[in-house]
Amino acid sequence: MGTLKKFCIYFLIFIIAFFLLNCLTSLAMEEDYKNVNYEIKDVSPEVNVTECKAKYSTGYIKGSVTNNTGEYIPLSYMKIDLYDKDGIYMGTEYKELKYFNKNETIKFDIDYTYENIDRLEIKFVDKIINDDKEILNIKPIITEETIHISMPIAGALMFWYILPY
Repeated sequence: MGTLKKFCIYFLIFIIAFFLLNCLTSLAMEEDYKNVNYEIKDVSPEVNVTECKAKYSTGYIKGSVTNNTGEYIPLSYMKIDLYDKDGIYMGTEYKELKYFNKNETIKFDIDYTYENIDRLEIKFVDKIINDDKEILNIKPIITEETIHISMPIAGALMFWYILPY
């Protein structure tokens, strides 16, 4: 009975320490984020940004988009251009707006991983465009074809390291 009681006490101490450490870590990390300036280039659809923050290498933007065009939008993209404090273009993030009915409001939450972001520009486009003004073919990095190619190689490497032992 004494061993079970000790185990329960240690388990309870572990749970309390785990939650306390997570809470303190999240509080410490919250202070790293700073507010980021943003500029909304388009009036329609209406963008309402509620939170726009960044730290050294990551950031996020939260808000909502309302379709005030009076028309149904089958497919559109919210384009967010990211700039550093010197005004140098760092990259672009997109949020797809699909089946966007008139007077409908959609909430968005976009995370990005660019360094030293100080300013954002938000606008709407019909297509995802890269720097060369060509339409990107967005494909997942890991496709079925890459899995079929890499699995035999991974198996051979595994046997290469396991067999000598």
